[in-house]
Amino acid sequence: MPHLSMLAITLLLLESCSAVSTPSTPVPGLQNQSPAVKHNSCPCLYVANYSSVRQGNWSITVYASGASGNAAPTRQIDAQVYGPNDVAVDESGNIYAANRLGYSITVYIPPKYKLKRHIHGSHTALDSPTGVALNPVNGDIYVANSYGDSITIYSSDAKGNVAPTATISGALTNLDGPYGLALDASGNIYVANANNNSITVYSAGSAGNIAPTRTIAGSLTGLDYPTGLALDSNSNIYIANYDNNTLTVYAAGGNGNVAPMYTINGAMAQLMEPDGIALDSSNNIYAANYENSSITVYAAGSNGNVAPINTIEGEKTDLAGPAGIAIH
Repeated sequence: MPHLSMLAITLLLLESCSAVSTPSTPVPGLQNQSPAVKHNSCPCLYVANYSSVRQGNWSITVYASGASGNAAPTRQIDAQVYGPNDVAVDESGNIYAANRLGYSITVYIPPKYKLKRHIHGSHTALDSPTGVALNPVNGDIYVANSYGDSITIYSSDAKGNVAPTATISGALTNLDGPYGLALDASGNIYVANANNNSITVYSAGSAGNIAPTRTIAGSLTGLDYPTGLALDSNSNIYIANYDNNTLTVYAAGGNGNVAPMYTINGAMAQLMEPDGIALDSSNNIYAANYENSSITVYAAGSNGNVAPINTIEGEKTDLAGPAGIAIH
């Protein structure tokens, strides 16, 4: 995502894709798709639009399976979206948005995605929230606070001006401008720290001023203002590096000054300030490119100067400085 001084933020939201016609070019890895037919379920692509320039307001845009090219979103949501920077979706289809400028977490419910509740106020300890993730074990809400150098944790049903149930912060944590955030199936916590070019990992249930169990950092890593973070089912770590226009992938269990297993970069890749990253069920890689307001998609296992297998870009898409993205 853009650096901390920029006042624009993006968000992604969920929509059930019922009764939506899909474009003729399918997105690899998204199931049950065929040209010019109607679909009754997702997976869908959710994009947090960091900039309000194109639409005149911040929004979350949602795209049906198979969206390609200059495709219009199936839904655009802007209710109480204030500089949204990231989004998460639970198994019920509820959407959790981290509003960086609004210092809030907003929750929307299907099928119309009206605002259900929000976390906001002086007791919450939210401080420019840039990442949000859900614990797959218990549904608790984890938030990366880029100004506060902290991870704040809330119960799954938290609302209003509530204090976090736990906080990870302090000198031992090595948190420094945390942006991307994800939890694995066991509840271990992975954080992309933009300011010190590191990935820090904390054991499930961590709280307080605790040291990470692992840290990926150093000259061999290729990390350069990492903002987006995603995990595959094997806990390999996927990173969007905003400053050097790369996507880097690290082996599960990686620690120290380790080189990535794969790096996507170069002119053919068309990465332009990649801010967010997500994986579909086939491990195809989706990147949100802030600079040119596009989504580029790469085949699973891609490495080097490779062209995307699909791109969503154009005036009809309503993409505007996309930051966080998700597939659900």
